Amino acid sequence: MGSKERSLLREIEKRIINSFMDFILLAMSGNGDCFSGYEAIKYIHKQFHFLPSPGTVYSHLYAMERAGWLRGVEENKRRVYYLTENGLEFAQKFERISCNAQKLFAKVFSSNGAGFNHLP
Repeated sequence: MGSKERSLLREIEKRIINSFMDFILLAMSGNGDCFSGYEAIKYIHKQFHFLPSPGTVYSHLYAMERAGWLRGVEENKRRVYYLTENGLEFAQKFERISCNAQKLFAKVFSSNGAGFNHLP
């Protein structure tokens, strides 16, 4: 794979991670432990080898808190987030349909799904 292809692949990965960060954060919080925004950044970096901007992560955390999926509280001079009952219910629903989401991604990126086999 050449450098242009690696660069394109990295851009696709970045777009997917940023677009689905709320689902990543819900999965991260599914074990019941609280986490901070900094810990979320470290988790994403470790799992996906991608360092998201703090602004992007905190924006998702605040939106998830407004949606009722997470509850943020101040603890030891930092804000930590807990999964709420609504967040757990949403995460469980997503887990049940995740196979369908994976099939959609496969179709989008397959040669016959997106029509890439027609390129010169």
